[in-house]
Amino acid sequence: MQQFHRIANTPAAFEVQNYLVNQFESYGYEDISLHTFYCPPWSLSQDTIAAANVVVLKKGLVFPDEYIIICGHYDTYDGPGADCNASGTAGILECARLLKDFPTKRSIIFVPFNATEMYLVGSHPFAEMCAAKNMNILGVFNLDMIGFYPEDMGNITMGTGYSYISKNLFDYYSHVANLYLPNIPTFQFSFGDEHGEQWSFHIFGYPGLYIGDTEYLTKNPYVHTLSDTLGSGVNRLDLAKAFVQAVISATAELANAWLPPQKLSACQGIDKITVSWDNDGESSSYKIFKNNVLLEETKNNFYEDYDVELENKYEYFVIAVNGTTGKETAPSNKDKVTFVAPLQLPYSNDFKVDKYGFEQTDWALKEYVNKSTLCNASGYTLFPDNYLSIAELDWFSIPNNIENISISFKWAGNIVGEWYQAAYIHKHDWNNAGMWFEVTNDRKTWHKLAYISGKNNSWIDCEFSLNDYIGSDFFQARFRLESSGHYDRKYTKRANITDVEIVFTEGNGIGKYESPYLTNLFVSPNPTTGIVTITTFQENDYQISVYDLMGKQLFQQDAFRDGSLDISFLAKGTYLVVASLPKHSVAKKLVVF
Repeated sequence: MQQFHRIANTPAAFEVQNYLVNQFESYGYEDISLHTFYCPPWSLSQDTIAAANVVVLKKGLVFPDEYIIICGHYDTYDGPGADCNASGTAGILECARLLKDFPTKRSIIFVPFNATEMYLVGSHPFAEMCAAKNMNILGVFNLDMIGFYPEDMGNITMGTGYSYISKNLFDYYSHVANLYLPNIPTFQFSFGDEHGEQWSFHIFGYPGLYIGDTEYLTKNPYVHTLSDTLGSGVNRLDLAKAFVQAVISATAELANAWLPPQKLSACQGIDKITVSWDNDGESSSYKIFKNNVLLEETKNNFYEDYDVELENKYEYFVIAVNGTTGKETAPSNKDKVTFVAPLQLPYSNDFKVDKYGFEQTDWALKEYVNKSTLCNASGYTLFPDNYLSIAELDWFSIPNNIENISISFKWAGNIVGEWYQAAYIHKHDWNNAGMWFEVTNDRKTWHKLAYISGKNNSWIDCEFSLNDYIGSDFFQARFRLESSGHYDRKYTKRANITDVEIVFTEGNGIGKYESPYLTNLFVSPNPTTGIVTITTFQENDYQISVYDLMGKQLFQQDAFRDGSLDISFLAKGTYLVVASLPKHSVAKKLVVF
């Protein structure tokens, strides 16, 4: 490959593309395709040839719709490109050759990408296509520059770049790599993530690792020069071999692993939290944990938890069990939820979200990562790692009798980062990150309604229809702000949201939906000797009842409005006062003395 100056849309790249197809065919692969994309010419005088991504599928035997991707890029723009990235492409070929006849439960995709040096022009539309098909991609291993090691560094080590979205994948990969190659340590890059194909997958929520030698890029005088050839740019084939062995080992293990339960979510209801997860088809039962305490072992892939109280926080996860061997998986992903009453429609709030994170108390802050923020001597802010901030609106239901419903808000932001460059490559916006506006009706799948640019110094109005979710018992919206943050740029970083409104129409006008939920119940004085005041702020009638602690009903009034209640007939003791609507009730303890 170093004999071809492989600019993405030139005859040389086209010739290398065909060479790669022939190599995969020689290994016995039949499911080979070319993924084409728009690739602008490098210069106006340049001929354009549709050199494509080469996509090779090894189909899994048990879970063919679960995928692991081994990728890299085969184009270059400034020389022979032996290390960048003929080395990684050779690594993909070797992985494909050695895994060809190795049986795997899950599918493996091998993809040498084109047009990476034009800033991910080839990999971004491929990752976008995977997301559009809702493909279940467990991990992406991006082999990029795997053959150079500084002569003064001693024994070789293997660096890996990853961001917060890929931490679990890195932990898995590094464990396997260090198990199979104990004498060649695997470690995380000291400066965080590195540019490459994994970024294109990060944009759509897929975990991916950069696997290559760029930890030592400043000590490589040959990369992106005419001297990037075998013997100079690639000076350690033993390092390249080790990288390939590590990727083969991790892929083979992951492709056949009994994995922890996937996609666990905790979804609120009227009086419960429903925890659910994907059934893996291999487990006999599941142990459900709440706040690290075992609740129950079940053969179902869901659990309804009624032991919840308003404003209390709960964290759930499950562990799968093999009934024959007694072995257990590692814990599933965890989902944290604060049990809250649903939003009342119509809804409006003028809060603001400022400076990286979403800081308001009435937002559910899910996660925020910004490991290091530094300023150099020139005043440029450096983000050697990545950041993520997610703010969720409280949940609500959208009843069937609503005709139209929409959410609107104002947004202004200026966010530094690189992940989203691929989405804006034709504008060559080198500093653009931004925010996804997402919604869900099960907390398993967040539907991306819009990506909003992070470079809006003045307020912009955003409005989205929610009509596709009419009839949902549970609905939630969130703002997800993230970026690699790796670029060195002197810009103000801010993210502001205000004037959030949810409105709907019922018949011919704006409606006010009467919620079937009671969100408040106040009883005072408490303790009491006789007469108490009941307050719920409910506009309609509701039922009020009194029970003893054995569950015996002592009093009931069906058409009650907020006001006084005489309970002087009760003996001294502790009771439960219950306010009820047809679908919901709230209880409070009452002490009579």
